[in-house]
Formats: sequence, C-alpha cells, structure tokens
Amino acid sequence: MFSLREEEVKRFLWDVSGAFGDIGVLFPLAVALIAKNGINPTALFLMAGLFYIASAWYFKVTMPVQPLKAMSAIAIAAGLGAGVINAAGIIMGVLLFFIAFTGLSVRLGNIFPVSVIRGIQLGLGMLLFRTSIPLMDKNITLAAAVCILLMMSLFLIKKMPPLIPILVLGAIIALRNVHSVSFGYVPFAPEMPAMESLKTGFTMLVLPQLALTIGNAIVATEATGKILYGDRSKNLTLKKIPISMSIANLVSGFAGGAPMCHGCGGLTAHCKFGATNERSGYIIGFFLILLALLFGHSALSIMSAFPSAILGVLLCAVGIQHALFIRDIIKEPLSLAIALIVAILGFYTNNLTIGFAVGLAVHYTLTGFTKMKKYVLANQ
Repeated sequence: MFSLREEEVKRFLWDVSGAFGDIGVLFPLAVALIAKNGINPTALFLMAGLFYIASAWYFKVTMPVQPLKAMSAIAIAAGLGAGVINAAGIIMGVLLFFIAFTGLSVRLGNIFPVSVIRGIQLGLGMLLFRTSIPLMDKNITLAAAVCILLMMSLFLIKKMPPLIPILVLGAIIALRNVHSVSFGYVPFAPEMPAMESLKTGFTMLVLPQLALTIGNAIVATEATGKILYGDRSKNLTLKKIPISMSIANLVSGFAGGAPMCHGCGGLTAHCKFGATNERSGYIIGFFLILLALLFGHSALSIMSAFPSAILGVLLCAVGIQHALFIRDIIKEPLSLAIALIVAILGFYTNNLTIGFAVGLAVHYTLTGFTKMKKYVLANQ
C-alpha cells in the first residue's frame, strides 16, 4: 500500500515525464533560431516559459508551446534576421486576434470535416516521423537503446513514467558534453519592428504559415484535445485557442522572442508521456524561465548538448502516436480515402496546407455531387 507521500512523488514523476514530452520539437527549432537567425535566447525561452504557464492555467490542460513550424523552417532556410521574425510574430498575433473576435475561426473550423482533420493528424505524424530520422542517424546506437527503453516503459513497465529514465540519460550525456557554462541572462528590450521587416515578415513568413495555423494549431488541436482529454478539454475551443496564440505572439514579437503556437502533435506528446492536467505545463514553463534567466548566455550550448538521437526517438514516437488517430475512420472507406489524400499530399509536398486544401475540395465536391444526385432522383 502506497503512502500519501509516495503517491504524490509518483504523480509528480508522471507530471515531469509529461512536461518534457514535446522537447523533440521545441529544442531543435529553438537551437536553430538562436544559432542561425540571431533570436535572443533569453527572450525566446522566457516567452515560451510564460506562455506554457499561462496557457496551462487558461486551458486547465498542458498545452504545447512550439515555434511556428512553417515560419521557422522558412526563416532558418532563408537566413532571415531576428527583426523580420519578430515582425512576423506580431502580424500573426494581430491576425489571430482578428479571426478569434470576429468569429471567423469558428466559421472556418466548422467547414473542416472529420476526414480532413484526421488527414492533417496523419500527415503531421508522417512529417514528424520523417523529421526524426536525421536526428536519430546522428547516433544510431544511442537511438536504438533509447527506443528499447521507451518501448519497455510504454508497454512492459507501464507504472514507470516513460520519459524519466530517458531524461536522466539525456541529462547525464548533456552534462558531459557541456564544457563551459556562464550564468546570467542576455539583455533584451521591447522594440517596434521596422516597416521593411513587417513587409518581409508578412510576405515570406506569415502567408505560408496562416492556413497551416488554422488547420493544425486551431482546428486539429481542438479535435485532438477532445480525443485525449474528453470533458477536461472544454476550454479548448475554436475561439479560445487563437486568442491564446494571439496574445503570446504579440508579447513575444515585441519582446524579441520567437513566434509561437500550440499544436495537435505537441498536445499528443505531452498527454501520451504523462500529462493529465495543467501541472506538466507549469513544470516545463518554470524550467524554461530558469533556463532563460539563469543560463541565457549558455542556453544554446546547453540545448545543443542534449543528444539529438534522444530527441529523434521522442519525435518518432509522437509521430506514430499522432498518426494513429486515424483509427476511428478506418472502417469508413470514403472518409479514409480523403484522409489519405490530405496526409499523402501534405507529406509529399512537405506542406500540410496543400493537403488539406485538396482534401476540402474533394470532400465538398463529393458532398455536392451526392446532394445533386439525390435531388435528381427525387424529382424524376
């Protein structure tokens, strides 16, 4: 019989496991934005930590906090400066505020059928799986060992929080790889972006990101929350999710942090690795704030020292778990076909926006054809 204290420790370990469930996405993008684009590390991690805590309190579940993926990928590839990235975050915050308070997010969300949402979830799972391979390739032996350890935790020793032994292993390796650590934060100050940065941010970063944000970060996140958390997800609505992201991007953009969002893949990651409520959000949030304020100068070296192979395994596991949401339409041939169109197109083009746009077109074309056929038969 467990004592009350033992139960509390056990619950805390599960909360810690769930708290770090999405680091496979957060850490690599954060490192790249700091190293290649000059984003202030203190601003990035401080804003992310505050956003984690605020959104956990707001939604009463642990919501993921990730740099906007399409926007980050383009910025990293193009070598855009921090000013342009901050400007894009501010514009995204304004647009999200607009679609939330005009009710446009709800109207847009209601046009997404289940088949398209499952296709987005499957496509994202496939993309996460593909992204994980180069990370695991950096140390195949370590990746294989961590994979075995994770499978044992998930399927054999189910009472063990799955990420605890992996996080301990990763921390030990990271400590051996970090050669020098300096204390202190990197100073930053609120700044209004230049007009040229606003123009470049809008055309190069916001436009490619916007549709994906609506489909994945808002619509699919709401749907995923209902599956994972049931009644606990009542605050995850098509209006509240964009409001949360709007506030975060406006604050982060002016402060010099990275543009951020929630996401259905990250929601799955936190939940599947142990998060059952908002406590995991508080844990990862406070961790990021301490990293920002105490180790801002060394944040890049500390994050880079964490083994990429471990991040790859976590990313791979989340991708597989997320793709499995398609199971509930597996016996519906038409819905399954549309979901596969969305997923395969999104995966092939590396752009989920193309996938769900074609999926919506196919769905509503078939719906219109069916209605027309019924009308003709009824009037013969």
